[in-house]
Amino acid sequence: MGDAEDTTLPADIVKEVVRKPSSYTAKAPKKGDEVRIHYTGSRASNGFKFDSSYNTPEGRPYSFTLGVGMVMEAWDRVVANMKKGELSRFTIPEMYLSGGSPDLLAKLPDDGADVVYEIELLGFTSITDLFKDGGVIQTVLEDGEEYGQGPKMGDEVQISYELSCNGKVLDSRPECDFRLGFGGPFATTKAIDKALLGMRKDMAVSLRCRPDYAFGEAGDSTLGVPSKSDVVVKVQLLQIYEFEDAGKKAFWGEGLVMKKAIKPIRSRLCPGMDGTKCTVKLHSVKQGDEQLAGEKTFEVTVGSGELCDAMEAACARMRKGEVALVTVQGPASLHAPGEPGVVTAQAGAVIYHMEMLDFGNPPPDDGPSDSAELLRFATEQKERGSAHFKAGRVRLAQERYSRVVELLPRYKRPLGSHTSVEVFEDEGEREAARNLKNTSRLNLAACALKLESYYAASRVCNEVLEEDPNNIKALYRRAQGFLGTKDHDDAVKDCRRILEIEPGNKEAQLLLHKIKQSEKDQAKLQRAQFGGSLLKK
Repeated sequence: MGDAEDTTLPADIVKEVVRKPSSYTAKAPKKGDEVRIHYTGSRASNGFKFDSSYNTPEGRPYSFTLGVGMVMEAWDRVVANMKKGELSRFTIPEMYLSGGSPDLLAKLPDDGADVVYEIELLGFTSITDLFKDGGVIQTVLEDGEEYGQGPKMGDEVQISYELSCNGKVLDSRPECDFRLGFGGPFATTKAIDKALLGMRKDMAVSLRCRPDYAFGEAGDSTLGVPSKSDVVVKVQLLQIYEFEDAGKKAFWGEGLVMKKAIKPIRSRLCPGMDGTKCTVKLHSVKQGDEQLAGEKTFEVTVGSGELCDAMEAACARMRKGEVALVTVQGPASLHAPGEPGVVTAQAGAVIYHMEMLDFGNPPPDDGPSDSAELLRFATEQKERGSAHFKAGRVRLAQERYSRVVELLPRYKRPLGSHTSVEVFEDEGEREAARNLKNTSRLNLAACALKLESYYAASRVCNEVLEEDPNNIKALYRRAQGFLGTKDHDDAVKDCRRILEIEPGNKEAQLLLHKIKQSEKDQAKLQRAQFGGSLLKK
C-alpha cells in the first residue's frame, strides 16, 4: 500500500458513511498505528453475511497494524480513510480482497463477487518513528485534550517522567518542570523535546529509545542502566506554562513584572485596571528561600492602589481561576506602598504566588460605544491617574494616563466596514477629546520624568508638539528629558523656544541654568576620565 499519507480511496471502492465521528476533532490513523475495529462482511448482491467480528468470543474487536500487510489490501485502504468513532460501509471489488491473514481470506466468497464491509473504527494506538531512523519509537498511551495548542521550542512545561529498562522502573518523577530546547536533567532530553512538540495537555506517550538516544554504550551504573541498552520513557504533558509581561501590559518597562501561569485558564477576559472588583488570594511572597509574606485573601478594586504596584499589574492580567507565579525584578516601589507591603532587604527577584478567585464584569477594552459616554469614561480615568500621581503611585498614574491615550483614537473602523470614520463626530466632543488626550500625554511625560525614563518623556512630548508646536509644557518637559539624557544642545533649544513664546518664563530660565551646570559637570567628568582629550577641538 505504500506510505499512508495519501488516503484517497480508488474510484471503484464506494464508501457510505453510516455514522460520523462523535467529535469533529477526531483523527484518522496512519501507517504503523495499531487499529481496533468491528466489522461485518456481506455479499454486495444479496446481503448474505459471511463474516463478523461480533460473532467472535465475547464480541472482541479485531486489531491489526495499519499499512504493513497484516490484512487484505482493502482494509488497509479503507481504514486509513476513516476517523476514530466513524462507522462506514464500503463496497469493494474482488481485486482488493487479497493479502493478509489467511483466516480472513478463507471466509470470503469464492466466486469473485463484490463484497460489502461495514466497519467501525473503535480506536487506534498511534505509533510513530520520531526521527525516522528507528531510534525512538513513540506510542501514544493517552490522547489528552481535544482542543488547544501544544508547546513549542522555548516553552516551559510540567511533565510526569518515568524511566524503565528491561521492565524495571529506574527513575520516576510525578511532576517536574521542563523547558523545550534548553537541555534538561534527562539523558533522553532530545527524544522528550521531539515528543512534546506533538503533544497536547494531558497526553501521555511511551518512548522506546535506542542507546544513542539515551545513555549510549556506557549506560548508567547509578540508575542501573546496563551498557548498550534500550530504555523506555513514559512522559505525560501535565501543564503548559504561559508567560506574560504584566508590567509591559500596564505600559511600564519590560521585564519588571513577569507573570507565569502555572494553572492557565483559557479565557480572554481579565479584570484590567478600569475599576473591576476582584477577589485574589496571595499564597506567598518569597525572595530566594526567605518568605516575605504568607497566605492572605484580598477583595479589592483592581487599579485602585489598594495592592502594591506589582500585584496590581499582575491582577489586571489574570483570568478567573488562574494560578500564577509573578516574578518582580525592579525597585522597592513595586512592592510598597500597597498590600502586602513587602520590604526587601536585598536586591534580587521576588516571587508572588497568586490565585485569581473571582472578579466582576470589566468594561469593554475600547470603552463605551457612545461617544459622550466614552469621553466621560476617559475623563474619569484621567482623574484616577491624577489621584495616583498626587499619592506618589507614579506607575499606576502612568498606566491610567496611557489608558486614556489608548481610549481616544481620532478614527475608528466600524465592524464590517473598510472605511475609517471619526470617533467623535461632534466638533465640541472632538476638541474635548483632543485636549484630554494631550493633557494625558503631558502627564505621562511628568510620570516618565519621575521614573527617570527620560527618552520616554521626550518621545511623548514629541506627540503633543506635532499637534501643538508652541505648547510650553511639552517644550519644558521635553527639555527636562533632554537634560536627563545629556542632550544639552536640544535642551537649550527647547528652553530658548519657551522664552521666545513667553519671555521671562522663570521655570525655563532656571532649567537653562541647570543645563549649563550639567554641561560643566559633564566636561569636568570627561577631563577626569580622559585627560581632556575629548574636549580638544
